[in-house]
Amino acid sequence: MEKNIETKLHGIFDLPDETILHPEEISELINMHVESVRRWCRNGKLPSYSFGGKYIIVGEDFKEFMMKAKVEPHWSRE
Repeated sequence: MEKNIETKLHGIFDLPDETILHPEEISELINMHVESVRRWCRNGKLPSYSFGGKYIIVGEDFKEFMMKAKVEPHWSRE
């Protein structure tokens, strides 16, 4: 079976690459606590820019972060 990024379960992959996101927006999109998103930014797991302690994330980086987080089903790992 061919992997296809166009097969989506969520509209997050419809975001334009140049979209600027804030941790609060990402938190709402993926239903995670905003402090988790900020921690990912601080730790470098989610590429971001920091200005005066505030983070912004570029849409392209967020989508790449989400693709890297994708868990493969155990039956396709063999």
